[in-house]
Amino acid sequence: MKVILSPDARDYVKAEASYLMARSPRAALAFRDGLRRLQQELARFPQLGHPPDDLPFPGIRRFVIGSYLFDYEIRETTVVILAIRHGRQRPPGLEIDDNFDFED
Repeated sequence: MKVILSPDARDYVKAEASYLMARSPRAALAFRDGLRRLQQELARFPQLGHPPDDLPFPGIRRFVIGSYLFDYEIRETTVVILAIRHGRQRPPGLEIDDNFDFED
């Protein structure tokens, strides 16, 4: 399978690599190498991760490398890494309109 990064995931990788490179080139290389290994493994074993407890979206899987959480979705011929975050960052939240009616 082909493994790609969503635009948001790509932006995160660029920002995180830049942040790490300024503080610890070794950490930046470890982050890059971890991402490459994950892409290789997901291409071979797309079911590698697990469904995350904190995301209510069916079909999303998560894999953890060190301190980083990678959320991805398996499509027909492609694995799409949707979001990446450091484990110390707040989990993604769902914005709900106060006027939203949960009952139809």
